[in-house]
Parts: sequence; structure tokens; C-alpha cells
Amino acid sequence: MKQYEGIDISAHNGNVNIKRVRDAGYKRVIIRAGYGKNNVDEKFVSNAQACVNLSEPAGIYWFSYAFNEEMAADEAVYAVAQAQKYWSKCPIAFDLEYDTISYARKRGVSIGKVQATAFAIAFLKVVISAGYIPLLYANREYIRNYFDIPIIEEALGQHIHIWYARYTKSISAEEKKKCDIWQKTSTGRVDGVNGNVDINEFYTDFDTVLSPIAEENKTVSNINILKFQRAANLDGYTDQEGNRLKEDGIDGLKTQFVRKKVNLKIFYSQKGNHVFSKGALVEHWQVRLSEMGYKVHVDGQYGPNTKQKTIEMQKDYELVADGVAGYNTLSISFYH
Repeated sequence: MKQYEGIDISAHNGNVNIKRVRDAGYKRVIIRAGYGKNNVDEKFVSNAQACVNLSEPAGIYWFSYAFNEEMAADEAVYAVAQAQKYWSKCPIAFDLEYDTISYARKRGVSIGKVQATAFAIAFLKVVISAGYIPLLYANREYIRNYFDIPIIEEALGQHIHIWYARYTKSISAEEKKKCDIWQKTSTGRVDGVNGNVDINEFYTDFDTVLSPIAEENKTVSNINILKFQRAANLDGYTDQEGNRLKEDGIDGLKTQFVRKKVNLKIFYSQKGNHVFSKGALVEHWQVRLSEMGYKVHVDGQYGPNTKQKTIEMQKDYELVADGVAGYNTLSISFYH
């Protein structure tokens, strides 16, 4: 039974307005994180940040150019690294298609059912070990001729989720039973997306799917988040309920709420003088900038040098280079 609809997007869709997509009723966005040997999709950062900022459920996929198991496992490492910047859990899909097979053939490698099955196992093993939800993208031909699902599940020791591509008006009850997501068209029209977009029906609520490994990972303390929480408390920020943040190193809803209120910058007073943001959060940000390779004097005052180094960092991470340390910029610093 259909639970909700969503879309999947990549750089090919250009600039997507996630808010309009969400407001149009699409309840999950699957984003191409990248392809091949650590090529991050050009729109991944902006798409992922928009989903996080708008609390839009997401998932990611990695388009494979692997022609051996080691390459497939490496691609999973790249995918997990991108996911970890934004989500403690989400579906991560292995996407092996005709272009993958053609790419391998040009390099003297023939990919058949044995090879494709092995590549899927290698990729999804890494996904599972990192605590994420294993998802396999496939169509009818690939399920028949390339992926041996029982062998994959036996090797992984658990059920895997199927993202099933078939562009038709409907699929049978039997097909629905075997898949978790049905990608039903590549020519959908959705408010917030220019041109055609893939539309998916979801039969599984991935928010309720969590492996024991992911449950453990969810509670792991991140030292950068912990230091942000401490600094925010010192500066007097409070959560939705007017309380200090719990200093646990977990980027929960209350920490996100506070982060949305933070804008560290240089600005002008009514008299036209430069006024600096000051305090513990500025000091925390200066330390993080220096740790990330953007050396700056740590004095707790957001002066011109801090602004310049912030702009350099933002450019490197494909953020809006405005020199303001706000939600997205601080978010990136948690995981680098």
C-alpha cells in the first residue's frame, strides 16, 4: 500500500526548490550523492542542506562505475561519507545501470549476474556496517538477469530494500510486494523542479527502519557538536522551551533550533561603524576554522580576517560565500 510519494534528483535537475517540492506533498527526496571514484554530485550539498533545513526526509544513491568488488566497496565508502555529513540514518542505494556495464566493457570487463550480484553485496555490506539502510536500485531486467536477490540477502544476513524502476501506469500487487519504492516515471512534473523529474511511490516508511548498528551510531557523541553546544550555552542561547542545550554531542532538534538562530558576522551600526559578533561561539568558530586549515587568530571577535577565512571555507565547500557563519556553514564544520 502506498504510504507517500517522493522524487529523486541529481545535478541534471538543476536548482531544485526543496521547499516547494515539500509543500507540493512529496515527502521524501532521494538525492544522487555522487558517482564513480568519489565524484560528488555538483548539487548534492545544496540539495542535502535544503532537506535538512526543511526537515524533509531524504535518502541518497551512488551511481556505480565499478568493475570489481573493491571498487564497489570504495563507492559505498564515498556514499557513506557524504551521508554522515547530514544524517545519522537514511537509505543509501547502490545504482548499477547500463552505463556501468558499458563503461566496464570498454575496459575489457564483462559484468554479468555473478559480477553485479557481488558488486551489490560489496557496496551494501559497507552501508550496513556504517548503520545505514541498504537499498538496491533495479528494474525488471536487472532483477531477472543481474541481481540475485536471495544470494545478496544471504551474504548480508538481512533483508535489503528494493527501489524498483518501471515506467508504467501501474504495477502488479506481486511487484509491489517485492519492492519498497516504485520509481514510476522519469517525466513527472513537480512544483519546485524545472523540467521532468523522477517520481516515486514509497511502500515503506524508512523513518521506522533502523538496524541495531544504526541505533548505536545514533547516540555516538560528536566532539564538534559538543563544543558548539557548550559555546552556545555560554553565550546564553536557549532551545524551543527556553532551556540550555543538553551537552551530549548529538545534533538533535534542539541543537538545530539554536543553530538556526546563530549568525556570526561583521555588520554595521547605525553610525556606520563596524560591529563584530563576539563571544564563546565566535571563539569556537575560529578554532574550527583553524582546525579545518583556515588559520585565524582566536580572540572571540569576528573581525575582517575571520570573515575572509569564512568566505574561503564557504567557497571550498560550495556554500553561499557571504562571510557569515550561520546554519549551513556551522553544519559543515561538525563533520570536518
